[in-house]
Amino acid sequence: MKTQPLRIETNCLNCGTDVPGRYCTNCGQENIIPHETFGHLVKEFAADIVHYDSKTALTFKYLFTRPGHITKEYTAGKRVRFVQPIKLYIFSSFLFFLLYFALTPKEDKVKIDQETKAQLDANREKARESFASLPDSLKAGDLSTENWFRRLYTFESREKYDSFQSTLPDEYRDGLLERKMARYYFSAANGVTDSDEESKHAAEAQEEIFHHNYPKMMFVLLPLFALYLRWMYDKKKWFYADHAIFSIHLHVFFFIFYLFCAALDRLFHTEAVTSIGLLVIFAYLIIALKNTYGQSWGKSVLKGFLLTLTYLVTLLIVFIGFMATITLLNT
Repeated sequence: MKTQPLRIETNCLNCGTDVPGRYCTNCGQENIIPHETFGHLVKEFAADIVHYDSKTALTFKYLFTRPGHITKEYTAGKRVRFVQPIKLYIFSSFLFFLLYFALTPKEDKVKIDQETKAQLDANREKARESFASLPDSLKAGDLSTENWFRRLYTFESREKYDSFQSTLPDEYRDGLLERKMARYYFSAANGVTDSDEESKHAAEAQEEIFHHNYPKMMFVLLPLFALYLRWMYDKKKWFYADHAIFSIHLHVFFFIFYLFCAALDRLFHTEAVTSIGLLVIFAYLIIALKNTYGQSWGKSVLKGFLLTLTYLVTLLIVFIGFMATITLLNT
């Protein structure tokens, strides 16, 4: 990569020491022109990633092949070979959330073929017959059933009907009864009830909130998971920082492994990927606990189960908290 040009002056801008070459012998700062271009900033960021690329390869190798090994080595003081936990978390979370939405399956647009169109037409006719069977009191007034249905039949969906109504002057728009019957008509024509639509919209809204707030929730869940570990293990032997390192390594594994599972799900479209993935994560947790803290398999399995249960409950509580906060802010 092309380097920044050196300054003519030989004094270090950081500490003031005379700099005979490119780098200061006192603080190590490079004696380059301080005004950098945006392109150089981008290249510098990429260079920082490449700088510990060899460490990254070794770190991820042990992270996936020897659960808990990196945490044990790092807490024992053997740190030079591995990426620092904070750097590893930032790099992995950046990669995770960059690819998260790209790999998360999205609903495909429905293509209406001739057979589907015929079925929709049949459903609309049934809806028309159902409307005709309503009590006369509900059809009283200026509403002409036949003419109204002929006009309503020209709209393919409730959205198009609502869009057309919004373009009309108030005096030409359908009344309250007509709008309610239009909702009933389109729901019956498409085989979907209002409760189904509301449930679907609610589920989609919750999923959207979860996706967009997941990075924020991680900042809450990661230190809480370390706190749960502190409650379960010897406080004299293990410090909170040690548990935080374990928590970071576990979540980094989860980030990368989730991307792998999401890619498989996009390829094969099977729920087996999710089921197997959850089992792998649980097994990884138990092995990592065993290798890091050195307790028996029985205790590791028990604590792994308790940690998983506690984590899921915490995730639910944190998610509800985010939902409540967003609701209050939007009111």
